[in-house]
Amino acid sequence: MRQPLRRSQEDDPPWGDDAGRVRAVLIMGGVPWQDLDDALQQVRLKLLEQSSAGTIHNTAAWSAVVASRVAVDWHRGRRRTELLRRRLVALRAPGVAETLPAHDRDLALMMAGELDELPADQRQLLVLRFYVDLTVPQIADALGVAQGTVKSRLHHAVGRLRDRLSTKGMV
Repeated sequence: MRQPLRRSQEDDPPWGDDAGRVRAVLIMGGVPWQDLDDALQQVRLKLLEQSSAGTIHNTAAWSAVVASRVAVDWHRGRRRTELLRRRLVALRAPGVAETLPAHDRDLALMMAGELDELPADQRQLLVLRFYVDLTVPQIADALGVAQGTVKSRLHHAVGRLRDRLSTKGMV
């Protein structure tokens, strides 16, 4: 009779059988069903990053804590998105644009056009910093780059936008 092949302990994923518990924490934290798999992947990724350093003693407890933090981050992102949506709707609401001075309306339209002309990476930084109101450390974390890199790229993007607007006499 053939013996089933057994995997060694080293081959087991660091999260073991805790996926059900992590899903439960995420659901109780308010993460919607459609985002549940992505949130679970975030927890697993963080667990893999930490397990390579060998600093996790109780993976079940650690996974539950990370899952609750992922749920909180999801809520913060949703709130940020909702605030941005409200700001944009308020700008597009009937009567609001008419109350702005003509110069401000022209500048806003010119700015939107010039943002569209920038390269995607520079446009992304400007939108994250000035429209979504993320701080430099938050942008660095979101993009996975150093804070100095974000500052440098923002400086170049703002300079390029300023040059483009000044050639058109808007700044």
